[in-house]
Amino acid sequence: MQALIETRRDGRVAMEVDSEAARAIVASVVFAARFHEGILPLARLVEKTLEADGGEPSRGGLCK
Repeated sequence: MQALIETRRDGRVAMEVDSEAARAIVASVVFAARFHEGILPLARLVEKTLEADGGEPSRGGLCK
C-alpha cells in the first residue's frame, strides 16, 4: 500500500494512492458514515463515483 499525501496552504489535501490504499480509504469512509451523519454525503459521493467507474476509483477523481 502506497500513498502520497500533500497538504496545501488553503486547507486542501491532495492524495495519490495505489488501488489497495484507495480501497482502504473508501472502506473507512463508508464505515465512518454508519456512525456519523455528517460523513454520509461523502460516502454517497464515493458510491456514485465507483458505480460510474465500474467499481474502480478514477485516476482524476476522488483519489488523486
